[in-house]
Amino acid sequence: MWGLHLKQKGRWWHYYRSVPKIYHDVDARRLISFSLKTNNFAEAKLRAAQFSIQLDDEWLVAKERGVSLVAQDAAAKYQAAAEVQKSLGFVPKSSGELIEGELVERLRALLNEDRPAAQQKAALGLIEPPELTLSDAFDRFWEYIRDEWRSVSRDQQRVKRNIYLKSIRNFEAAVGPVAFHDLDRKHAIAFRSWWVDRVEAKGLKPYTGNREINSLRRMVTVNLDIDGSSKTNPFASIRLKEEKDVSRIPLSEAQILTLCKSDALPALHSDFHRLFRLLINTGMRPVEAIGLELDDVILEHEVPHVHVRKNAVRGLKTDHSERLLPLMGVSLIAAQELVDAGGWGKRLGKNMYATSIINRNLRDSGIVTDKRQSLYSLRHWFQDQLTKRDVIDRAQAQLMGHKFQRPKYGYGKDLSELRDIIAPFAIAAP
Repeated sequence: MWGLHLKQKGRWWHYYRSVPKIYHDVDARRLISFSLKTNNFAEAKLRAAQFSIQLDDEWLVAKERGVSLVAQDAAAKYQAAAEVQKSLGFVPKSSGELIEGELVERLRALLNEDRPAAQQKAALGLIEPPELTLSDAFDRFWEYIRDEWRSVSRDQQRVKRNIYLKSIRNFEAAVGPVAFHDLDRKHAIAFRSWWVDRVEAKGLKPYTGNREINSLRRMVTVNLDIDGSSKTNPFASIRLKEEKDVSRIPLSEAQILTLCKSDALPALHSDFHRLFRLLINTGMRPVEAIGLELDDVILEHEVPHVHVRKNAVRGLKTDHSERLLPLMGVSLIAAQELVDAGGWGKRLGKNMYATSIINRNLRDSGIVTDKRQSLYSLRHWFQDQLTKRDVIDRAQAQLMGHKFQRPKYGYGKDLSELRDIIAPFAIAAP
Protein backbone atom coordinates (compact mmCIF):
# COMPACT_ATOMS: atom_id res chain seq x y z
CA MET A 1 0.00 0.00 0.00
CA TRP A 2 1.38 3.41 -0.96
CA GLY A 3 1.84 6.06 1.70
CA LEU A 4 -0.37 9.13 1.83
CA HIS A 5 0.92 12.06 -0.28
CA LEU A 6 3.87 10.03 -1.62
CA LYS A 7 5.15 9.59 -5.15
CA GLN A 8 8.33 7.95 -6.33
CA LYS A 9 10.43 9.82 -8.85
CA GLY A 10 13.39 7.76 -9.98
CA ARG A 11 15.07 6.45 -6.83
CA TRP A 12 13.73 9.17 -4.54
CA TRP A 13 10.40 9.60 -2.78
CA HIS A 14 8.62 12.95 -3.11
CA TYR A 15 5.86 14.63 -1.13
CA TYR A 16 2.84 15.65 -3.26
CA ARG A 17 -0.25 17.27 -1.84
CA SER A 18 -2.94 19.57 -3.20
CA VAL A 19 -3.99 22.42 -0.93
CA PRO A 20 -7.62 21.76 0.14
CA LYS A 21 -10.13 24.31 -1.17
CA ILE A 22 -11.08 25.39 2.35
CA TYR A 23 -7.52 26.70 2.77
CA HIS A 24 -7.18 28.48 -0.57
CA ASP A 25 -7.76 31.79 1.22
CA VAL A 26 -4.77 31.22 3.52
CA ASP A 27 -2.35 29.42 1.19
CA ALA A 28 -1.59 30.78 -2.27
CA ARG A 29 -0.08 27.47 -3.38
CA ARG A 30 -2.25 24.89 -5.12
CA LEU A 31 0.20 21.99 -5.12
CA ILE A 32 2.94 21.31 -2.57
CA SER A 33 5.76 19.19 -3.93
CA PHE A 34 9.32 18.53 -2.78
CA SER A 35 11.84 15.70 -2.39
CA LEU A 36 11.90 13.81 0.90
CA LYS A 37 15.58 13.00 0.22
CA THR A 38 15.28 9.29 0.84
CA ASN A 39 14.81 6.14 -1.22
CA ASN A 40 13.54 4.18 1.79
CA PHE A 41 9.75 3.84 1.70
CA ALA A 42 9.24 3.48 5.47
CA GLU A 43 11.38 6.53 6.16
CA ALA A 44 9.61 8.53 3.42
CA LYS A 45 6.23 7.56 4.85
CA LEU A 46 7.26 8.79 8.32
CA ARG A 47 8.63 12.08 7.00
CA ALA A 48 5.54 12.69 4.89
CA ALA A 49 3.28 12.02 7.87
CA GLN A 50 5.28 14.42 10.06
CA PHE A 51 5.15 17.16 7.43
CA SER A 52 1.39 16.64 6.90
CA ILE A 53 0.74 17.08 10.61
CA GLN A 54 2.74 20.30 10.66
CA LEU A 55 1.02 21.54 7.49
CA ASP A 56 -2.47 20.85 8.89
CA ASP A 57 -1.56 22.74 12.08
CA GLU A 58 -0.26 25.73 10.11
CA TRP A 59 -3.40 25.89 7.97
CA LEU A 60 -5.65 25.76 11.03
CA VAL A 61 -3.67 28.48 12.82
CA ALA A 62 -3.71 30.66 9.69
CA LYS A 63 -7.48 30.16 9.39
CA GLU A 64 -8.00 31.10 13.03
CA ARG A 65 -5.88 34.25 12.61
CA GLY A 66 -7.79 35.27 9.50
CA VAL A 67 -4.77 35.70 7.24
CA SER A 68 -5.66 37.92 4.29
CA LEU A 69 -4.09 37.11 0.96
CA VAL A 70 -5.58 40.31 -0.39
CA ALA A 71 -3.56 42.18 2.20
CA GLN A 72 -0.46 40.29 1.13
CA ASP A 73 -1.06 41.30 -2.50
CA ALA A 74 -1.46 44.91 -1.39
CA ALA A 75 1.84 44.64 0.48
CA ALA A 76 3.58 43.39 -2.65
CA LYS A 77 2.11 46.29 -4.62
CA TYR A 78 3.30 48.79 -2.01
CA GLN A 79 6.77 47.23 -2.00
CA ALA A 80 6.95 47.58 -5.79
CA ALA A 81 5.98 51.26 -5.46
CA ALA A 82 8.74 51.75 -2.88
CA GLU A 83 11.26 50.25 -5.31
CA VAL A 84 10.20 52.75 -7.97
CA GLN A 85 10.81 55.64 -5.55
CA LYS A 86 14.24 54.26 -4.60
CA SER A 87 15.18 53.85 -8.27
CA LEU A 88 14.65 57.61 -8.66
CA GLY A 89 16.85 58.28 -5.63
CA PHE A 90 14.07 59.06 -3.18
CA VAL A 91 13.26 57.68 0.27
CA PRO A 92 9.93 55.81 0.00
CA LYS A 93 7.08 57.91 1.39
CA SER A 94 3.33 58.17 0.95
CA SER A 95 1.84 61.34 -0.52
CA GLY A 96 0.68 62.49 2.92
CA GLU A 97 4.28 62.47 4.19
CA LEU A 98 5.67 64.60 1.33
CA ILE A 99 6.36 68.25 2.00
CA GLU A 100 5.99 70.73 -0.86
CA GLY A 101 9.69 70.80 -1.76
CA GLU A 102 9.87 67.00 -1.98
CA LEU A 103 6.79 66.86 -4.17
CA VAL A 104 8.26 69.44 -6.59
CA GLU A 105 11.55 67.51 -6.72
CA ARG A 106 9.71 64.30 -7.65
CA LEU A 107 7.67 66.05 -10.34
CA ARG A 108 10.89 67.39 -11.89
CA ALA A 109 12.42 63.92 -11.86
CA LEU A 110 9.39 62.50 -13.68
CA LEU A 111 9.59 65.26 -16.32
CA ASN A 112 13.12 64.06 -17.13
CA GLU A 113 12.13 60.40 -17.44
CA ASP A 114 9.56 58.62 -19.55
CA ARG A 115 7.80 56.50 -16.95
CA PRO A 116 4.50 54.58 -17.28
CA ALA A 117 1.50 56.06 -15.48
CA ALA A 118 1.61 53.39 -12.74
CA GLN A 119 5.24 54.26 -11.94
CA GLN A 120 4.47 57.98 -11.95
CA LYS A 121 1.73 57.31 -9.42
CA ALA A 122 4.12 55.31 -7.30
CA ALA A 123 6.83 57.99 -7.44
CA LEU A 124 4.38 60.60 -6.13
CA GLY A 125 3.49 58.39 -3.16
CA LEU A 126 -0.05 57.74 -4.35
CA ILE A 127 0.20 54.03 -3.56
CA GLU A 128 -0.81 54.04 0.08
CA PRO A 129 0.58 51.53 2.59
CA PRO A 130 -1.57 48.38 2.75
CA GLU A 131 -3.85 47.75 5.71
CA LEU A 132 -1.75 44.96 7.16
CA THR A 133 -2.73 43.37 10.44
CA LEU A 134 0.10 42.22 12.69
CA SER A 135 -0.71 38.67 11.62
CA ASP A 136 -0.30 39.70 7.98
CA ALA A 137 3.01 41.36 8.86
CA PHE A 138 4.14 38.17 10.58
CA ASP A 139 3.36 36.05 7.51
CA ARG A 140 5.33 38.42 5.32
CA PHE A 141 8.22 38.37 7.81
CA TRP A 142 8.17 34.57 8.15
CA GLU A 143 8.34 34.10 4.40
CA TYR A 144 11.21 36.59 4.16
CA ILE A 145 13.35 34.70 6.70
CA ARG A 146 12.60 31.27 5.24
CA ASP A 147 16.34 30.75 4.68
CA GLU A 148 16.69 30.67 8.48
CA TRP A 149 13.91 28.31 9.46
CA ARG A 150 14.44 25.85 6.63
CA SER A 151 17.85 24.95 8.09
CA VAL A 152 16.44 23.81 11.45
CA SER A 153 14.17 20.97 12.52
CA ARG A 154 10.39 21.23 12.21
CA ASP A 155 10.18 21.13 16.01
CA GLN A 156 12.51 24.13 16.23
CA GLN A 157 10.52 25.88 13.48
CA ARG A 158 7.31 25.36 15.45
CA VAL A 159 8.81 26.74 18.67
CA LYS A 160 10.36 29.74 16.90
CA ARG A 161 7.11 30.50 15.07
CA ASN A 162 5.01 30.21 18.24
CA ILE A 163 7.20 32.75 20.07
CA TYR A 164 6.31 35.38 17.46
CA LEU A 165 2.62 34.47 17.39
CA LYS A 166 2.38 34.56 21.19
CA SER A 167 4.05 37.98 21.16
CA ILE A 168 1.39 39.27 18.77
CA ARG A 169 -1.42 37.80 20.89
CA ASN A 170 -0.06 39.41 24.05
CA PHE A 171 0.49 42.74 22.30
CA GLU A 172 -3.11 42.80 21.09
CA ALA A 173 -4.32 41.79 24.56
CA ALA A 174 -2.34 44.65 26.11
CA VAL A 175 -2.84 47.40 23.51
CA GLY A 176 -5.66 46.22 21.27
CA PRO A 177 -5.65 45.47 17.52
CA VAL A 178 -3.38 47.90 15.67
CA ALA A 179 -2.71 47.88 11.93
CA PHE A 180 0.96 47.31 11.19
CA HIS A 181 1.56 50.66 9.48
CA ASP A 182 -0.22 52.47 12.34
CA LEU A 183 2.21 51.15 14.96
CA ASP A 184 3.64 54.02 16.97
CA ARG A 185 5.99 54.56 19.89
CA LYS A 186 3.06 54.95 22.27
CA HIS A 187 1.91 51.40 21.45
CA ALA A 188 5.37 49.97 22.16
CA ILE A 189 5.63 51.89 25.45
CA ALA A 190 2.17 50.65 26.46
CA PHE A 191 3.25 47.06 25.76
CA ARG A 192 6.40 47.53 27.83
CA SER A 193 4.32 48.91 30.73
CA TRP A 194 1.98 45.92 30.45
CA TRP A 195 4.96 43.61 30.78
CA VAL A 196 6.43 45.55 33.74
CA ASP A 197 3.10 45.14 35.59
CA ARG A 198 2.95 41.46 34.65
CA VAL A 199 6.49 40.74 35.83
CA GLU A 200 5.73 42.33 39.20
CA ALA A 201 2.30 40.73 39.64
CA LYS A 202 3.21 37.18 38.58
CA GLY A 203 6.86 37.02 39.57
CA LEU A 204 7.97 36.41 35.99
CA LYS A 205 11.47 37.02 34.70
CA PRO A 206 12.07 40.23 32.68
CA TYR A 207 13.69 37.97 30.06
CA THR A 208 10.24 36.64 29.15
CA GLY A 209 8.95 40.12 28.35
CA ASN A 210 12.13 41.07 26.51
CA ARG A 211 11.84 37.99 24.32
CA GLU A 212 8.42 39.17 23.12
CA ILE A 213 9.56 42.78 22.70
CA ASN A 214 12.57 41.60 20.70
CA SER A 215 10.36 39.37 18.55
CA LEU A 216 8.08 42.26 17.64
CA ARG A 217 11.04 44.57 17.09
CA ARG A 218 12.64 42.16 14.61
CA MET A 219 9.35 41.49 12.84
CA VAL A 220 8.80 45.24 12.43
CA THR A 221 12.39 45.82 11.26
CA VAL A 222 12.11 43.22 8.51
CA ASN A 223 8.75 44.55 7.34
CA LEU A 224 10.06 48.12 7.24
CA ASP A 225 13.02 46.87 5.20
CA ILE A 226 10.65 45.11 2.81
CA ASP A 227 8.69 48.36 2.44
CA GLY A 228 11.90 50.33 1.97
CA SER A 229 10.69 52.57 4.79
CA SER A 230 12.98 54.85 6.81
CA LYS A 231 10.54 54.93 9.73
CA THR A 232 12.11 54.39 13.16
CA ASN A 233 11.19 51.06 14.74
CA PRO A 234 8.83 51.89 17.65
CA PHE A 235 10.13 48.88 19.62
CA ALA A 236 13.74 50.10 19.66
CA SER A 237 15.40 50.57 23.08
CA ILE A 238 12.47 49.64 25.33
CA ARG A 239 13.84 46.45 26.90
CA LEU A 240 13.08 45.66 30.51
CA LYS A 241 16.06 45.67 32.88
CA GLU A 242 17.14 42.07 33.41
CA GLU A 243 18.76 40.44 36.40
CA LYS A 244 22.16 38.83 36.02
CA ASP A 245 21.80 35.38 34.44
CA VAL A 246 22.35 32.40 36.70
CA SER A 247 24.82 30.08 35.00
CA ARG A 248 24.09 26.38 34.62
CA ILE A 249 26.24 24.07 36.69
CA PRO A 250 27.20 20.45 35.94
CA LEU A 251 25.52 17.46 37.49
CA SER A 252 27.81 15.61 39.89
CA GLU A 253 29.10 12.14 39.09
CA ALA A 254 27.12 10.79 42.06
CA GLN A 255 23.90 12.31 40.66
CA ILE A 256 24.58 10.87 37.22
CA LEU A 257 25.28 7.38 38.59
CA THR A 258 22.04 7.48 40.57
CA LEU A 259 19.99 8.81 37.66
CA CYS A 260 21.31 6.06 35.38
CA LYS A 261 19.53 3.43 37.46
CA SER A 262 16.30 2.24 35.89
CA ASP A 263 14.23 2.97 39.02
CA ALA A 264 15.62 6.50 39.63
CA LEU A 265 13.09 8.15 37.31
CA PRO A 266 10.07 5.81 37.44
CA ALA A 267 7.70 8.15 35.59
CA LEU A 268 10.12 8.80 32.72
CA HIS A 269 9.42 6.96 29.46
CA SER A 270 12.17 4.58 28.36
CA ASP A 271 12.79 6.68 25.21
CA PHE A 272 13.69 9.70 27.32
CA HIS A 273 15.78 7.67 29.76
CA ARG A 274 17.66 6.37 26.72
CA LEU A 275 18.25 9.96 25.57
CA PHE A 276 19.57 10.89 29.02
CA ARG A 277 22.10 8.03 28.98
CA LEU A 278 23.12 8.72 25.39
CA LEU A 279 24.20 12.23 26.37
CA ILE A 280 26.38 11.28 29.34
CA ASN A 281 29.58 10.00 27.70
CA THR A 282 29.20 11.89 24.42
CA GLY A 283 28.67 15.49 25.54
CA MET A 284 26.13 15.97 22.75
CA ARG A 285 23.57 18.72 22.85
CA PRO A 286 20.09 17.20 23.45
CA VAL A 287 18.91 18.47 20.05
CA GLU A 288 21.82 16.66 18.38
CA ALA A 289 21.10 13.36 20.12
CA ILE A 290 17.35 13.22 19.53
CA GLY A 291 17.97 14.27 15.93
CA LEU A 292 20.11 11.20 15.19
CA GLU A 293 18.81 9.03 12.38
CA LEU A 294 19.71 5.34 12.26
CA ASP A 295 22.39 6.00 9.64
CA ASP A 296 24.06 8.34 12.12
CA VAL A 297 24.61 5.56 14.68
CA ILE A 298 27.52 3.36 13.58
CA LEU A 299 27.91 0.34 15.84
CA GLU A 300 29.60 -2.06 13.38
CA HIS A 301 32.95 -0.32 13.60
CA GLU A 302 36.21 -0.83 15.45
CA VAL A 303 35.15 2.18 17.54
CA PRO A 304 31.34 2.37 17.80
CA HIS A 305 30.32 5.99 17.35
CA VAL A 306 27.70 8.50 16.28
CA HIS A 307 28.01 10.97 13.43
CA VAL A 308 26.54 14.34 14.44
CA ARG A 309 25.62 15.99 11.15
CA LYS A 310 22.86 17.87 9.43
CA ASN A 311 20.07 15.58 8.29
CA ALA A 312 16.42 15.66 7.22
CA VAL A 313 15.04 16.49 10.69
CA ARG A 314 17.43 19.11 12.05
CA GLY A 315 20.27 21.39 11.19
CA LEU A 316 23.38 22.09 13.24
CA LYS A 317 24.05 24.98 15.58
CA THR A 318 27.29 25.84 13.74
CA ASP A 319 29.48 24.37 11.00
CA HIS A 320 31.84 23.19 13.75
CA SER A 321 29.11 21.05 15.29
CA GLU A 322 29.53 18.21 12.78
CA ARG A 323 31.71 15.56 14.39
CA LEU A 324 32.27 11.87 15.18
CA LEU A 325 31.83 10.87 18.83
CA PRO A 326 32.90 7.51 20.31
CA LEU A 327 30.26 5.53 22.20
CA MET A 328 31.23 4.09 25.57
CA GLY A 329 29.64 2.73 28.76
CA VAL A 330 26.03 3.77 29.37
CA SER A 331 25.98 5.78 26.14
CA LEU A 332 26.98 2.77 24.05
CA ILE A 333 24.22 0.67 25.63
CA ALA A 334 21.71 3.48 25.00
CA ALA A 335 22.80 3.65 21.33
CA GLN A 336 22.39 -0.13 20.97
CA GLU A 337 18.88 0.13 22.45
CA LEU A 338 18.10 2.96 20.04
CA VAL A 339 19.12 0.85 17.04
CA ASP A 340 17.19 -2.19 18.36
CA ALA A 341 14.10 0.02 18.70
CA GLY A 342 14.39 1.12 15.07
CA GLY A 343 15.33 4.71 15.91
CA TRP A 344 13.49 7.48 17.74
CA GLY A 345 10.23 6.97 15.85
CA LYS A 346 7.73 9.69 16.77
CA ARG A 347 10.30 11.27 19.11
CA LEU A 348 12.72 12.03 16.26
CA GLY A 349 13.66 15.72 16.29
CA LYS A 350 11.27 16.60 19.15
CA ASN A 351 13.94 18.24 21.25
CA MET A 352 11.86 20.85 23.06
CA TYR A 353 9.28 18.32 24.18
CA ALA A 354 11.88 15.75 25.28
CA THR A 355 13.95 18.31 27.19
CA SER A 356 10.87 19.63 29.00
CA ILE A 357 9.73 16.14 30.03
CA ILE A 358 13.19 15.06 31.24
CA ASN A 359 13.80 18.28 33.19
CA ARG A 360 10.46 17.93 34.96
CA ASN A 361 11.30 14.36 35.95
CA LEU A 362 14.76 15.40 37.13
CA ARG A 363 13.23 18.00 39.44
CA ASP A 364 10.54 15.60 40.69
CA SER A 365 13.13 12.90 41.45
CA GLY A 366 14.55 14.70 44.49
CA ILE A 367 18.02 13.93 43.10
CA VAL A 368 18.37 17.21 41.20
CA THR A 369 17.50 20.00 43.62
CA ASP A 370 19.60 22.92 42.36
CA LYS A 371 17.68 25.11 39.91
CA ARG A 372 20.90 25.70 38.01
CA GLN A 373 20.99 22.02 36.97
CA SER A 374 19.08 20.55 34.04
CA LEU A 375 19.48 18.00 31.26
CA TYR A 376 21.99 20.35 29.61
CA SER A 377 24.13 20.02 32.75
CA LEU A 378 25.32 16.67 31.37
CA ARG A 379 27.14 18.59 28.64
CA HIS A 380 28.69 20.84 31.29
CA TRP A 381 29.80 17.75 33.24
CA PHE A 382 31.40 16.31 30.08
CA GLN A 383 33.23 19.59 29.42
CA ASP A 384 34.43 19.68 33.03
CA GLN A 385 35.95 16.22 32.71
CA LEU A 386 37.94 17.33 29.68
CA THR A 387 39.15 20.47 31.46
CA LYS A 388 40.15 18.64 34.66
CA ARG A 389 42.29 16.24 32.64
CA ASP A 390 44.02 19.05 30.72
CA VAL A 391 42.83 17.77 27.36
CA ILE A 392 44.30 20.02 24.69
CA ASP A 393 42.03 22.82 23.45
CA ARG A 394 41.76 21.49 19.93
CA ALA A 395 40.60 18.04 21.12
CA GLN A 396 38.11 19.68 23.50
CA ALA A 397 36.70 21.75 20.63
CA GLN A 398 36.53 18.64 18.43
CA LEU A 399 34.54 16.69 21.04
CA MET A 400 32.25 19.55 22.05
CA GLY A 401 31.56 20.81 18.54
CA HIS A 402 33.03 24.23 19.32
CA LYS A 403 35.00 26.52 17.06
CA PHE A 404 38.77 26.14 17.44
CA GLN A 405 40.16 29.67 17.62
CA ARG A 406 43.55 29.05 16.04
CA PRO A 407 44.08 28.12 12.34
CA LYS A 408 43.08 24.50 11.77
CA TYR A 409 45.45 22.17 9.96
CA GLY A 410 44.82 18.46 9.38
CA TYR A 411 41.83 16.47 10.63
CA GLY A 412 42.40 16.37 14.38
CA LYS A 413 42.29 13.22 16.49
CA ASP A 414 40.85 9.99 15.13
CA LEU A 415 38.12 7.96 16.83
CA SER A 416 40.46 5.69 18.77
CA GLU A 417 42.31 8.71 20.17
CA LEU A 418 39.03 10.38 21.14
CA ARG A 419 37.92 7.15 22.80
CA ASP A 420 41.12 7.11 24.86
CA ILE A 421 40.42 10.66 26.04
CA ILE A 422 36.90 9.78 27.23
CA ALA A 423 37.69 6.33 28.70
CA PRO A 424 39.12 7.52 32.05
CA PHE A 425 35.90 9.28 33.06
CA ALA A 426 33.21 7.44 31.05
CA ILE A 427 30.27 6.30 33.20
CA ALA A 428 29.90 2.53 32.98
CA ALA A 429 26.61 0.66 32.99
CA PRO A 430 25.11 0.38 36.53
